[in-house]
Amino acid sequence: MPPGCQCNCYCYLCFLTSAVCQVSCPWPNTASKTVKFFAKYYKKKLTMSDELEFVDFWYVMIAINDVLIILGSCLKVQLEQRVLDGQQYNLCSALLGTGNLLVWAGVLRYLGFFKKYNILILTMRRAFPNILRFLLCALLLYCGFCFCGWVVLGPHHIKFRSLSMTSECLFALMNGDDMFATFAILSETDGIIWWFCRLYLYLFLILFIYCVLSLFLSVIMDSYETIREIHEHGAQPGELQRFISECSDTATSTAYLEDDHSPKRSTANIISDFFPCFRRRGYTAI
Repeated sequence: MPPGCQCNCYCYLCFLTSAVCQVSCPWPNTASKTVKFFAKYYKKKLTMSDELEFVDFWYVMIAINDVLIILGSCLKVQLEQRVLDGQQYNLCSALLGTGNLLVWAGVLRYLGFFKKYNILILTMRRAFPNILRFLLCALLLYCGFCFCGWVVLGPHHIKFRSLSMTSECLFALMNGDDMFATFAILSETDGIIWWFCRLYLYLFLILFIYCVLSLFLSVIMDSYETIREIHEHGAQPGELQRFISECSDTATSTAYLEDDHSPKRSTANIISDFFPCFRRRGYTAI
């Protein structure tokens, strides 16, 4: 099959999967109706975690990787036909490579259906908000060390000549790479700069290796322990889950026999299209 036909096939498949994802994700409308329902009938505001129950981030990731692959394939076709110059190869490879990475990451979704294999997904999902908050605090401290090293050591140390080189050097040191060479580049004849470099590097290594990295791992381990407790003892349900759990009717119950075509349908059923068990009469407060 010619390369152009292969790219066209890939584009058609990506368009198809994107369309399927959009059809399968009516969550903005459903989430909005649910929030209004709880605010009107229960005088309660759903938490962010409850609202995110309506969002399937796997579909969002699939849509993003489809867009990246479509754009990369279009660029590849134009490059093969000499419509664009060779300078666009880097952009094309970046789009296709990132799209391919997201495709393989999406395979984890199918492992999530097995209880014994979804521990990585659940731990990352649980730890993600705490990791972001922790990294924000650590980033401020890291930026302070970067600017300090660049300003003071830049004229004297080859690894601190630019801000990007300083950041790369500190990140390597934080992971235990090339420590001795970083200390040994400066000679004792530099006087106060030599002493400042020692004090600066020792302080950075002690703070980030023994404190920041250890706390970072503890945040992830705490999420792992929480997920393990949920598997063993069950999770504490939120407002939305408690409301859903009130429905104990089976599929053959007469509670589902309400005439949906009746013009007098109650506004209390605005989210019944998403949860059929909400069609029961007589809601009780949570």
